[in-house]
Amino acid sequence: MSDPESPSPIISYFVREIEPDLPATEKETLATYAEAIAKTTHHGDLRRAWHCAEWAIQLSERPSSSHLGHLVKDLKELRKLEKDSYFGAEYGIMSSVKRVGGGIGPGEDVEIQWVDDTVAVAKAEAARSGWESVPWEDLLKEMLSVAPPKD
Repeated sequence: MSDPESPSPIISYFVREIEPDLPATEKETLATYAEAIAKTTHHGDLRRAWHCAEWAIQLSERPSSSHLGHLVKDLKELRKLEKDSYFGAEYGIMSSVKRVGGGIGPGEDVEIQWVDDTVAVAKAEAARSGWESVPWEDLLKEMLSVAPPKD
């Protein structure tokens, strides 16, 4: 049975937001992941979004990226809010909320914000020093490794 939340909303959003700005060669690289992306589900999306935030913070904290400091501060604050929200709520309540039609559920608005900030950091770094200095493919691989589909 196929999952109604497939592909992963977090991965799909990341791809949709970063793809238009990638140069042609990078778009070709991204296209090679289409099948793997299509097999993902929403399971593990919180961890995927967390990986995005961590990746963006690491990229922003590189000495060559000091101009992105405001985004790092925002990401760290959002991560703290998300952590507090998730640990403060009972898991059973969170998991019983029915996710309908790919809508935003509890906490997902923050997860999407992490992806937005991640894409903003990637684009800013690419504008400054070129896409070859932005390891977006490593992030995608990391997100794909979370909750891999069972074949």
